[in-house]
Amino acid sequence: RSDGNPVGLIDGGDFWHSDSSHRDFPSMATILYAVQNPRQGGDTEFANMHAAYQVLSDDMKRRVANLKGIHAVSKLKNKRVTVSPRRPDGKGFYEQQKSLPDQIWPVVRTHPVTGKKALYVSPRFTIGIEGLAPSEADEILDYLFAHQIRPEFVYRHAWRDRDLVMWDNRSVIHQATGGYVYPDVRTMHRTVVAGDRPF
Repeated sequence: RSDGNPVGLIDGGDFWHSDSSHRDFPSMATILYAVQNPRQGGDTEFANMHAAYQVLSDDMKRRVANLKGIHAVSKLKNKRVTVSPRRPDGKGFYEQQKSLPDQIWPVVRTHPVTGKKALYVSPRFTIGIEGLAPSEADEILDYLFAHQIRPEFVYRHAWRDRDLVMWDNRSVIHQATGGYVYPDVRTMHRTVVAGDRPF
C-alpha cells in the first residue's frame, strides 16, 4: 500500500490445498481476478484430482477407498508446512487457530454433479487419517501427496492483468508459487463460493 503498511497475506495460498477443506462446509469453487501482477513470479499451479485418482493402482484404490483424512487449519498442527518468516504475526495467528475443530473428510470424494471420484487430501490441510497410527497414515499420505502433483496432472497459470480464473475445489488442488518481493506487488480479488459436505 502507498502508506507502507502491508495488505493481504504474505503466505496466502502457499502449499498445495483445496480451499476451505478445513471448514465444516468446504468451498465449492474459487474465483480469482487479477488486478495487478508482479513483473516476475506470482503464478498459480493447479492439479487435477480426478486424473490423479484414476491412475492409482487398483491396490491403492482399495487401500484408500474407505479412509477419512483429518483436515486442520493451523499450520502449527501440520509438520509438512511452515509459517512464513516474512509474516511477523504468523505464529500468533496460527496458535489461535489451533483451537478450531479439525474436519474429517473422505480421502476419496465423489463429485456431487458428475459422480467422478477424486483424491481429497492436500499437504496444506490434511494432517492425518482417522483411525490410523501416524506412521501408517504418513506412509499413505506421503505417497498420495507425491502422486497428486505428478507433472501430467499439473497446469501452471501465468497471470496477466484482468485475468479471471475459476476452479472447482472438489476437483483440483492448487498453490501460489510466489517468486516476487516487495516493492513488486500482486493484487487479486477473490470470491469463494459456498459448497457442500464431501462424501
